[in-house]
Amino acid sequence: MNELVLDLPAEMAELAVIEAESIGWLPLGGGAYLHVGDPDALVIEVVGVPEVGMAAMNVLLVGWVS
Repeated sequence: MNELVLDLPAEMAELAVIEAESIGWLPLGGGAYLHVGDPDALVIEVVGVPEVGMAAMNVLLVGWVS
């Protein structure tokens, strides 16, 4: 009989990365993500909670845990 072993925390972490990538966030590791809204901008906003109005900005999201 085949037994399916599921590591739920690992699966949830992988799904969080896939979800973040699907809306334009690049995972950097350790709960940090980068969103490039303006490649020509000289500023990167560092936040703990992103807001909708930041879509056109470069944002570094730190400490995000799903």
